[in-house]
Amino acid sequence: MPMNSVISIMIRGIGGQGVKLAGTVIGQAAVYDGHYAIQSMRYGSAITGGETRSEIKVSGEPIIYPRITSIDLYVALTQDDLENYYKANLYMADSSVIQEIPKKIEDDLIRVPVIKSAEQLGNTQVANMVLIGVLVQLFDLATPESVIKAIKELTPEKFHEIDIQAFNLGLEMDLLEFNSKKLIKRARDCKLVCEMP
Repeated sequence: MPMNSVISIMIRGIGGQGVKLAGTVIGQAAVYDGHYAIQSMRYGSAITGGETRSEIKVSGEPIIYPRITSIDLYVALTQDDLENYYKANLYMADSSVIQEIPKKIEDDLIRVPVIKSAEQLGNTQVANMVLIGVLVQLFDLATPESVIKAIKELTPEKFHEIDIQAFNLGLEMDLLEFNSKKLIKRARDCKLVCEMP
């Protein structure tokens, strides 16, 4: 990630999908790499099954205003979250569960089979780690080594092996299998996406 760039990500899902942990791991890993990061959470009325939202801001310079004022990437982990999207520069959705895509964002939507990929490891609970891998691959938010360090710090030891396997699945996923070359290049370049201070 260039030192003068800022990227703001919103991840929306439901309780039990590990949305909070995903945001925390990304933020912690970015800090390990010398970046600045802020992560905030919002919960619905129900802990499991209620709406959960994580907002992450990663910057190469000190963050003056902690709240996200514009969204670079909006990530939807359910159909409802995709239909009720927030305006963003780019969108990402779990193609394992998405059935309909709003026409207005179709050309800006990165499709990723997060849950389907986690099923390869026999545990859909690690779908959030697959997502982290994809985000790191696309946006260079942190080095893989720092993400693994954050995973080990923030998750119980008995889950380290499968969490790291899931992260690597996302990190190595061939995103061109599900998306256009132009869209993936746009995400990787981060020139049209990142806010510039």
